[in-house]
Formats: sequence, structure tokens, C-alpha cells
Amino acid sequence: MQEFLTKGSVCFLSLDMGYGGAEKVIATLSNELVRSGREVTIVTLFEQNDFKHALDPRIQLHTLAIKNFKISFFSLSHFISKNRFDNFIANIWPLTVFSFLIRIVSPRANLIYVEHCILSEQYKDKNFFFKAVQNFSIRLFYRFAHHIVSVSNGVQDDLISYGAPSDKMSVIYNPLMPSLANSQGTLNPKILSWMKDSPINLVAIGQLIVAKNFLNLIKSVDILVNRNKQKLRLVILGDGEERAVLEESIKSHKLENSIFLPGWVDDPIPYLRLSDLLILSSDYEGFGLVILEALSVGVNVVSTDCKTGPSEILKGDEFGFLCRVGDATALASSVNIALKNPLPKEHLMSRASDFLPEKITQQYEKILI
Repeated sequence: MQEFLTKGSVCFLSLDMGYGGAEKVIATLSNELVRSGREVTIVTLFEQNDFKHALDPRIQLHTLAIKNFKISFFSLSHFISKNRFDNFIANIWPLTVFSFLIRIVSPRANLIYVEHCILSEQYKDKNFFFKAVQNFSIRLFYRFAHHIVSVSNGVQDDLISYGAPSDKMSVIYNPLMPSLANSQGTLNPKILSWMKDSPINLVAIGQLIVAKNFLNLIKSVDILVNRNKQKLRLVILGDGEERAVLEESIKSHKLENSIFLPGWVDDPIPYLRLSDLLILSSDYEGFGLVILEALSVGVNVVSTDCKTGPSEILKGDEFGFLCRVGDATALASSVNIALKNPLPKEHLMSRASDFLPEKITQQYEKILI
């Protein structure tokens, strides 16, 4: 009882709580920590919150509601000066950098940075000046953190290459977010009808952005359906800036009856249960939370070998099927191999159990005060 009363408060900082892997992690950890007796706050720069239905009501939500990212430094400074937290967890550069302020305003606070991305890949197309500033900011301001958490070994190696202090680093994999209790009652009938009418269902999940390389996935489906005459369908759960480009590619490959873009869903788990394969076609991934979601319900995974999160989760080919990045022919071939030689459901689910929320939260508890 005494431990329950003396656990320190925790504040998570994020850009917003829109659909995304990092946001799922924040929601999952927040729920676990508040149930353990901690006071938990989530503060965001922007108002979007797609996880209200999934958050414990005891979690305090606060948005700075900024309109321009350039003034976020001042808004965050004001928030930090008006509030006190025992633990402050900033997620993803540059919010990590801005959060050095808490060491000045509240020097006793335990400052933790969590990086979810391969920054060198995410910002590789930026100009020299941007990269120089980014490199300098990480080399300097990451020294203010008490702990630096990377969500995979690949992310940690990337941060070290920027000059982040390795003696403050640890790798803590992301937790699996439990399927929502009410999700079975809110399934999208259009998606269900689409999947019901296909003998083989492939599913992909993620923001429709360049890094996910759904264009390569579309090319692989073109090979499978139009060249090899296989009867299968793909549903891509997600939305984003590349939607129009993807829709045009689907149309140009005459795949309107084979690929469906229904947008985001609250919970992908029920649709994964109805699928034969999860496909991850990304050029790079910091972690790959959707892989965990598939493994948790015993669904086989085909993923590009990003040399980071996906290959770490799958332990090479032990728990899934890896193929070359950006190679549509290799991706199509891996889909065929996985369909013909699926790994046992129990085998996949045993791997997912390594990432249960309570297990991952225990690792965070070791660096919290």
C-alpha cells in the first residue's frame, strides 16, 4: 500500500494523439501506469486525439492547442513552468530536444526521452543546414536526459551515430496494445463484405506516406493478381497524404477489385483475425507495432527487411517472412511462400507474449521514480 501511494507522477509529451504507433504506445503505457497507482498526464501540442475511447478516465489530458509549430517552444515552456511532474517522458525528436527545459524549471524531475524513429532515414531528404542543426541538437540536448529509450536496437544505433550519449541509453521494445473490448460491435460492414468475398485476404496497416512504400505493395499485388492470376484481395487500413497517389496507382494497374483503401479503423485486431497475411512494405521502420498486432492473433507476417524493428521482432525468419526493401517481385514471392508454408499460430502468439503491456511497463518502471 505504501508503494502505491508513493509512486511518482508521470507526464507524456507528444505532438498529438492521432492514430499512429507512438501514440498507441503512449496510450498503452499510460493505462498501465495509472492502474498501478501513478498520476498520469498526457500533454500534446495539437488537439487531435483518436484514443479517447481507449484511455483510462483517470488519465489527465491536456493540449496546448498551438496553431503554429514555431511557437510550440514558448507554449511548452509555459506549461512546464506551471506544472510539476516527477517523471517527464518526451517522445520523438524535436520534442525531446525542447524538453530540456524541465531540467531548468524542475531540476528534480526525471527526464526521459523516447525515440521511435530512424531519424537518419526520416529526414534524409532535408538540406545540409537542417541536418547540421538536428545533429547538433541531439549531440547537445540529449545530455540533459536522465534516460534515453530507443524502441529497437536499430533506433539506438541511429541515435548513437548522431552523438547521443550511449551511457544513458537502453532499448525497450513497444508494448502490444490490447484489442478494444467493444471493437467487435463496431466493425466496418464494407470491410467485412470485401474480405468475405475473397478466398485469400491480405491486410496492410499504416499511414499512407512515402516511407510505408505502399506503391511497392501495389506493384506486388499486380504481379500476384494480373500476372499470376491469383485470387486474393488486399485491404490497406490507414489514411494520409499519399492517398491520391495510391488510388491512381491502383487504377492504373486495374486493381480496383483487388485493393481497398477504407481509411483508419479504431482497432485493427478484428480485421487481422479475418486475414491470411499481414504485409509490411516499409522502406524503414523504427519498430513495427502492426507486426505485434498480427502475431498476437496468430496471423503470419511478410515484411521488408528494414534491418531494424521488423527483423528484431520476427527474429529474422523465425517468426515471419522477410524480403528485400523496395523489391515488388521479392515481396510477391514472399507472399506466396508464406501462404504455402504458414508458421503455426501458437508459435506466432508465443512471440507476441514477449511484448505484453505489463512486461514492457515493468521495464519502464525501472527507470521511473
